[in-house]
Amino acid sequence: MKIADVISSQIATMFQKRGELEPPALVKALEREVTRREKNLDGVKVVPNDYTIYLCEEDYRRLSAARVLRELHEAVERKVIRENYFMDGALNIKLEKMLRGDELIRITAKYSEGDDAEEKTIDLENDVLSQTLLENLEEDSSATIIADKKSILASMKTVSPKISSYDLAVITDAKNVELVLGERQVYLGRKETNDFIIDDDGASRVHAFISYERHRHVLNDAESLNGTLVNKKKIGRYVLKDGDKFLIGNTTIVYKVL
Repeated sequence: MKIADVISSQIATMFQKRGELEPPALVKALEREVTRREKNLDGVKVVPNDYTIYLCEEDYRRLSAARVLRELHEAVERKVIRENYFMDGALNIKLEKMLRGDELIRITAKYSEGDDAEEKTIDLENDVLSQTLLENLEEDSSATIIADKKSILASMKTVSPKISSYDLAVITDAKNVELVLGERQVYLGRKETNDFIIDDDGASRVHAFISYERHRHVLNDAESLNGTLVNKKKIGRYVLKDGDKFLIGNTTIVYKVL
């Protein structure tokens, strides 16, 4: 992985007493760090995509779980959308043990290029892997976590790991039909095979689609007959923001961050 720009190395924040850090406090601290590290590129606010959180050994042992990592990932992704930021490259969040004698919990942030291989090889919905790793941690606080490949594969619930899917936003119409959006591209229209079916004669069979680009949901018109409107204007593509409403045929659809 090539590091394009390292921007933080000594970001320190005091939490509760050592060993008593809870996930909500960790999420808030990480969200603050996202906001602190924004930079303006040609009028667009961009934030780092690589975060490392250094914890004391007690907190590290307790919080190194798939559910916590998932919560942290979703929090950052939602923060990016809610604050109208953009992010380049795969999001990577790591938990590490702080150095012996370090009294502060630190969060470092950087801009990195390339894909994060970890998300493609670990199923974050399956908590078995992180627990297996922690069982091999020696009592010595300076020890390195060593994973036994055979025992890990034997304990995995699925043979082939999958990329974890995050719940980031939702679209809803007046009939309370809704669809939760993650990172997957979804299609909207009258056709029954669409992800979001619109029962409206003014909608085309495949009317529009929502893609995921730079960690934002982008509404794209699929060359529909009547067009897709945002704020009464036809759009070809439009970066969705929290609370946006768009019109397909006579159907108004609301986009909200979870």
